[in-house]
Amino acid sequence: MGITLGSRNGIAMQNKHMKRNRSKRQTSGSKFDLLKRQTIKRWKIRTVPARVSLGIFSRQSFRIGAAVFLLVCLVSAGIFISVTEAAKNLMDGIALPAEESVISNRLLLYSTPEMDARGSGDINMSELPILKSVQTKSYEVQKGDTLSEIAAANSIDVGTLISFNKIENVRRLRAGSSIMVPDLDGIPYTVKAGDSLEGIASKYKVTLESILDANDLQTAVIKQGQKLFIPGASISEYDYRKAMGTLFVYPVYGHLTSGYGYRNDPFTGVKRMHYGVDLANQTGTAVKASMEGTVAAIGNQPNGYGKYVVLKHGQGYQTLYGHMSTIMVRMNQYVYQGQKIGEVGNSGRSTGPHLHFSLYKNNIPINPLGGYLYK
Repeated sequence: MGITLGSRNGIAMQNKHMKRNRSKRQTSGSKFDLLKRQTIKRWKIRTVPARVSLGIFSRQSFRIGAAVFLLVCLVSAGIFISVTEAAKNLMDGIALPAEESVISNRLLLYSTPEMDARGSGDINMSELPILKSVQTKSYEVQKGDTLSEIAAANSIDVGTLISFNKIENVRRLRAGSSIMVPDLDGIPYTVKAGDSLEGIASKYKVTLESILDANDLQTAVIKQGQKLFIPGASISEYDYRKAMGTLFVYPVYGHLTSGYGYRNDPFTGVKRMHYGVDLANQTGTAVKASMEGTVAAIGNQPNGYGKYVVLKHGQGYQTLYGHMSTIMVRMNQYVYQGQKIGEVGNSGRSTGPHLHFSLYKNNIPINPLGGYLYK
């Protein structure tokens, strides 16, 4: 059966049999025509209007897409520029010359790596910023200067000046003398046999890196006798008090039989205040000056301290030594710390050989064991 394109009404079929059947359908009823019209109607409703052709829609989509793409590019470029500028500023902040950083409560200067010959600024490990080693300057003590004032003027701790200059007594600092002033807090240290840099850092509670940097060391290898500066370390309380004139050593080795405070009187049993400490030992044991000073009083109280000596020290301190058997100093004599001033005895109101020791600050008794006495 052959099929050809027909007229505007549809497909014309050459077969006569088909034409007859078609004529029958057309004359037999209108159901087919109704169905056809409904189908065409539904198809027409769903058809894109002629004024919005596929070509026009594509061009519009392209224009919208291009605009969106252009907008995204512009926004991305702005973000990239902002991020790049921020990164540049950050790098500039890291590489600023002589940048300051706070370490151990001190401002320390950092050196900046230089750019290479090409100007690329590539950084390798050997060019990383490093801490400059400690620097010192000489200062001539002026009349009226105190060590505390010198330390404050240079923004360092008094203990740093004491340890760096090996000052044993701040009162011996004289006008015209010179002291060395480091530019950061710390103490000098001489390496001993068996020392390690890690052990030194642990002892003074500082970091290994800070010691390496302050001493401009490339490795942690050290040798006996080597001089180091321990940044951030502090001198001992003993050395500090000794230099400041507030360290009192035990005047005698002995057994503590009575402390400072209220106690029952050994003779009457009545509770009384005991303004000192009793250190028992054999008669004749050496009694030494707890602190350097001047002999302010010598006496004998049969119903009290027996044979006694009073020493006057700096900063309003005084010490009393009682119940001695022998006195070996004279009035107004200057004595050094640890110098023998007498011997243990049982003189005065005493129950046995011992030394009564009292400490006064501005004529007010204070507890010698309250952080003042050191062995």
